[in-house]
Order: sequence, then structure tokens, then C-alpha cells
Amino acid sequence: MSRKKTYLRRNGDSPYQFLMRVPLKVLPRVKGRTLPISLPPSGEEAPALVRTKIGDFVKFSLRTRDQGVAKAREAVARSELHKLFNAVGRGPTTITQRQMVGLAGIVYRLFAETFGENPGRPEKWTAWKAFNRAAGEGRVTSAPPVRTGAFDETEAAKNRFGADLTTGINSLPRNETVEGLESRFGEVTNWVLTHHDLEIDDQTRKALLVEVYKAAQDAGWRLKRNAEGDYSPDPKQERFPPFEKQPQLTLTELFERWKSEVKPAISTMLTWNGVLNDFKTYLGHENVRQITDADVIRWKDYLVAKGLKSSTINNSYFAALRTILNFGVNNKLISKNPAEKVKVANRKNSEQRQLPYNDEEVARLLWAAKQQVNPMRRWLPWLAALSGARIGELAQLWAEGIKNENGVHFMEIKAAPDGGSLKTPNSERQVPLHPALIKDGFLDFVKTKGKGPLFYRRSSGDPSKLHASKGVLNHLAAWVREQGFDNPRKAPNHALRHWWKSTAARIGMQDSLADAIQGHAGRSVASTYRHFDLETLAKGIASIPVPGEKSDHQIDADSAIAGHDLPVGRGVME
Repeated sequence: MSRKKTYLRRNGDSPYQFLMRVPLKVLPRVKGRTLPISLPPSGEEAPALVRTKIGDFVKFSLRTRDQGVAKAREAVARSELHKLFNAVGRGPTTITQRQMVGLAGIVYRLFAETFGENPGRPEKWTAWKAFNRAAGEGRVTSAPPVRTGAFDETEAAKNRFGADLTTGINSLPRNETVEGLESRFGEVTNWVLTHHDLEIDDQTRKALLVEVYKAAQDAGWRLKRNAEGDYSPDPKQERFPPFEKQPQLTLTELFERWKSEVKPAISTMLTWNGVLNDFKTYLGHENVRQITDADVIRWKDYLVAKGLKSSTINNSYFAALRTILNFGVNNKLISKNPAEKVKVANRKNSEQRQLPYNDEEVARLLWAAKQQVNPMRRWLPWLAALSGARIGELAQLWAEGIKNENGVHFMEIKAAPDGGSLKTPNSERQVPLHPALIKDGFLDFVKTKGKGPLFYRRSSGDPSKLHASKGVLNHLAAWVREQGFDNPRKAPNHALRHWWKSTAARIGMQDSLADAIQGHAGRSVASTYRHFDLETLAKGIASIPVPGEKSDHQIDADSAIAGHDLPVGRGVME
């Protein structure tokens, strides 16, 4: 913005005038606003408060013929206008309840200090409070704006409400409209916001107008007592906290605070970091308190226009943004979540639903795996098909996690000790080994590994990188696709988990038992009271038929708890 001189004279004897062109980028949002500007005293010139309605230019009298005073007042006015234009350029933000009351306290002190020394007659403040209440309660849609200059609204109030002001105001209906508040307190609210370099959204402004109204009434009661000769301390003054403008809160800062408290999986951190970076790039800033509902909706429309699936936008992009902003709300860092109810309209159809492999496909995949030497290809498809576990859980298995307790061989599903993670709290569990796995030599393979990871090399545990098991998932998925399993509705790894659940239902397994084996959350409160011992889990696992094997080769479920030479309750190599 130009720094050239913005004060001038129309002729040699007139007061100096202020003139500034409004920047085009903010003109649509400020044109028509009425802004009070405080002009400071200087030399023999008394302070002045001018009101100016913003158009293509801002222009008003500097109320002085002295060039030195005009120069000082021009600098003050220019500074105030710069604050307004900069705040509007950044966009509206929200402020907390405490900040609203703090700003209202500034208005309280403005009137108390301006009129306290010479308040005039008590009737003046009775009339002033009458207009305040009528506007604040929505009984009038227009009222004279409150001023800090000389005024007396006594006759105007009588003309508007009658001789009995209380009865006259009470006879008018109350409503929730904001017009009366805006007409009465809009200018002084603009003044206090501009002075503190703030631009707020409409919802926040309405709430602030209510606080300014209440503060004005408190000031009116104080000034009425002063007019009656009572200058005792006003206890209402103590209710206003000092206004503290919070420093900028960035999405990066909020995300870091959330990570340090929640400690999410590395994959979640990396994915969500990418999402938030996309949002920040789109916005052009990352000030959380300036993010509006409109910003979020525009981003949603932008993602849709890019061709992203609605499920991806809702379940990935907005899941991340909504969670981080909710964390800010819950920790009183922001007053609302602008992404709370924003989502892409999505109607699922039959072509979108994920499908399980069928028995023939599972048999073909297990046969292909049996021909492999690479341990992840050889064993992970079999473990997934015969346990219903996620490949991501199985890829994190360590040799120490394959155990035997009272004759039952089982996998201890848990986050890998070197920085792994599980999807949900229910994911941590004990899953017995299917008898077919033991028959085919899985326990012998475990013994050859000694200790440590079964399917990846020990990772560094660097929290800024994906866990090494993630590479196992990608490798296996690519290999499965290479074997001809290319149906897009059948996820190469996860379709095995779908197959297991479908098979469990087909053979009549209890849903609660199947959920416990797969690590699914229970569907009712009662499920939290239901626990299955290893023997029951083992019988359930063993009841799953191995596709492609003849029925006379199926191993009886009771054999699942047959003894083995592993030490009870200890890791294979311990």
C-alpha cells in the first residue's frame, strides 16, 4: 500500500482532509462500513472521534488547520486503516468467549473513562440504557449509534418509548434479530476490532455484539451512579479480563500437539501430514483461527474436481482434518471445528463394495504360495487365510511371538517391538495356529529364524519413517496381483480376511467368536463381558476348512490342542 502523504487541504484556510484509496483486494468486503477513528490530542488541539463511511476512498476531516497536528493524526488514521485492511485481507477468524468479554471490557472502560469526570444528569444515562436495552433485546431494529462525543438521548428516548421508558420498551416484542444490536453497537465494535487488528466471522460478531451490549449497560449503570454523586468502586469492572490476542496457531503446531498426545501409527502420521500440507497449500496459509466453513467447503469442491473418490475425501482427507481440528476444540485452542459436518455426498452402490475371494481363488493362491521360497510369499497368505488376521498384523510377527500354552500353539498379535503399530486397541490378541499350518512346517520355519522379525529385517525404529513391515505388505500385494488376482473389487491381501469371515459364517461359527479371532470390536455392550479361552479359539480356528484339500484330509478340530515340544507359554526359541 502506498506510503505517500494522505492529508491535504482544499484551500488555504480549511481544515486538513484525510484521503486514502481503498485497496482493490479488500474493497468488496469493507465498502459501506462505518468506522470510528480516534484522533489524538496535540498541542492545543483536543482529541476528536470521527466517523467515516468507507467507499472507494476513505476521506474525512482531520479537524485541524495545523500542519504538524494534521501529520500526526494522518499517521494514526493510516495505521488504523492498515490494521483493518490487513485483517480483512487475512480473512475472518474466531475468538474465544474470554477474548470477547475482554474486548467488551475495553468498550466499558472507554465510556466510563470518557464520561466519568462529568457524567451530566442521571436522566441522560437512563435514556442511554433504555436505547441499549431495546436494541439488545431485539425490541427495535434501529437505534442511534453509541458515541463518545457530547450527546443527550433523553428526549429521543421519550419520543421513541413514551414517558415511562420501561413500560414502553416492555410493550415491544422481543426477537432474536441482530439489526438493533448492529445499529446501536456496530460502530464501536468496529472500532475495538480494528484497534486490535481483528476481522471476525458473522457468527462470532453476533456473539461479540451481545457482549458489547452487556458491557455498555454496565457502564451506563456506573455513569448513572456517578451522575448521582456515587463514585464507589464498580464491582462489575472486575468481571472483564484483560484482552489477550492469542498468537497465531498453525495447523503444523496443532498436528504436533495431537501427535505427542495420541502417538498414532507412523503410517497415519505420514498420510495425515500429506493431507494437511495439501490443505495448507490450497489455503495459502495455515492459521487455524482463520479457517472458515467456506474455506473447508471450497477445498472439498477442489478435491472433488480433481477426481478423487468420495470415500477417499471423506475417510482420509476429512478424517484427518476433522480429527486435528476437533483436538483444537477439545483443548480450548479454537472455539469451533469448521470441518465438523462437511463431507462429500456419497451413495454406495454394489459396484463399490469390496468382495472376498471365493474358495477356488483361495485354493489357487495357497497353492501358488506353497511353491515359494521367499518366507513372506510362502507363509503370509496361509496365515491370513487360516486366521482371518490382517496382513499388516502378521507382517509384524516376531519369532518370540509364536507361543505354546497348555498345548495350544498361537500367535501373539501385537505391535512389533521396534516401532510397529496396530489398527485398533482390539487388534492386540492371541490367535491359535490352524492345524494345517503346523502340519506344513510353520513352526519349523519359526525355529530357523531364532529371534526377531519373521518377515522383514530389523528396522531402525525411526519414528519419522514407515515401519519396515509396510514394505512387506506392498511386496506381497504386488506378488498376488502378478498371480492373476486382478479384480479391483478384491483387495489382493485383504480379500483373504473377507473370505475368512464369510467362511466362518457359512460353517455356523458364532459371530462373537469370529470377531474375537479377527480382532473386531464387539457389536454390543454385552460383548465386553464375553471372553474366549485359547482352547475355544483354537477349535474355532481349526473349524475353517482349507480350500483345495479333500475333506478326509481335514484335521479334526480337537487336534488343534494336541501337545507339541514347545515350552509352555514361552517363545519358540526361548
